[in-house]
Amino acid sequence: MVTLPDTVMLDASDASFAADRYSVYRSLRETRPVAPTMVNGRRSWLITGLAEVERVLKDPTCLVEPEPGAIPAHVGTGAASEFYRYSLPNMDPPTHTRLRKLASPAFAPRAMKAMRGWVEEIIVSGLDRLAELGDEVDFVHEYAARVPAMIACRLLHAPMSDAETVLQRMPALNAVLSQSDISPQQLADADSAAQFYIDYIGDLVDSLRGTLDDEDAVGALLNAEADGARLSRMELVITLVGFFIASYHTTMVAMTNAVNALLRHPDQYRQLTADPSLAPLAWEETLRFDSPVHFIWRYAGPGLELNGIPIPEGDHLLLGLAAANRDSARFDDPDRYDITRTENKHVAFTAGGHYCLGAPLSRLEGDILLRELPRRLPGMQLREEHLQRLPDLTFPVITRLMVSPRGAR
Repeated sequence: MVTLPDTVMLDASDASFAADRYSVYRSLRETRPVAPTMVNGRRSWLITGLAEVERVLKDPTCLVEPEPGAIPAHVGTGAASEFYRYSLPNMDPPTHTRLRKLASPAFAPRAMKAMRGWVEEIIVSGLDRLAELGDEVDFVHEYAARVPAMIACRLLHAPMSDAETVLQRMPALNAVLSQSDISPQQLADADSAAQFYIDYIGDLVDSLRGTLDDEDAVGALLNAEADGARLSRMELVITLVGFFIASYHTTMVAMTNAVNALLRHPDQYRQLTADPSLAPLAWEETLRFDSPVHFIWRYAGPGLELNGIPIPEGDHLLLGLAAANRDSARFDDPDRYDITRTENKHVAFTAGGHYCLGAPLSRLEGDILLRELPRRLPGMQLREEHLQRLPDLTFPVITRLMVSPRGAR
């Protein structure tokens, strides 16, 4: 691999980096908040300071497409490239603006109010099930992977019986969304997974056509597609694939991170148990303290300067969301997990025109989970110290979290 002078390289497979990412982020943020790096064989800029990350995210000239209508070469030309091309996070205006406007009612306050009852039922029933599974349980497998899958199926009117199996292929798609290098096998797996979801959601769309009205989020998109002028079939299918996957994956990671953080800080768990009204603050603090997504990308606009460094137009920018969320310039004692933190303007949901469309659903799920978890399982404890995480730069997902739901007996 070609390296540049003073180039910073982050290797997700390196044991020392994997063991303590946040120390590496802190060192970079304090010494080189903007540094040259390489991503998928191309020159990039690694950005870890919060001011610089926010500057890019809020700059409408910093785009997600390398060129208008283009996609990066490393995603290939197969089904995964179609998934990439038509996914909302990978589009710039005006297409992004049009599709976001059509999709946004799915997560509007009215929709969240209508969803709360059934979302709470799924979350609570999952906790009750967890309580009966025994003294040593993998929270990821038995809860975090199951409950969001059920919510995703309900959101899209997919059969609940599919929740156990249909999302198992999802991790393969992360390879084309991640900012890690991608191997030929990973791309082949991503192509296979993308084709599966395009076919699955396509069949689902056909079965739902004519059964839903505009009051339903999926129904509104179906009717926009039927209109023909506002939404193509591929745009509809990939938008719904994005809903399906994002509502599953991000929630799974955030729920796991929340439980991990609370159980590793028992004083905070006791505080939450004593005062469940802290649940919304605790959710925001978890998103800041251990962000579900560590890196996203942009391409530099004209005249961009970061930390006194002029960035050539069109250069790839690797934005460290997780690093920025622990910037001491914004957060007091940023490496401390504090569920009472009120000044918490993090960038876990990004910022600007691509601010996460599903943020209201995440906050709804987090509020319910962190209110009900300490009430039903106040004695929950960790059963192992070492964490198993996916060796991925963008998505360092906790793959196993052994807990005792009821604690020591």
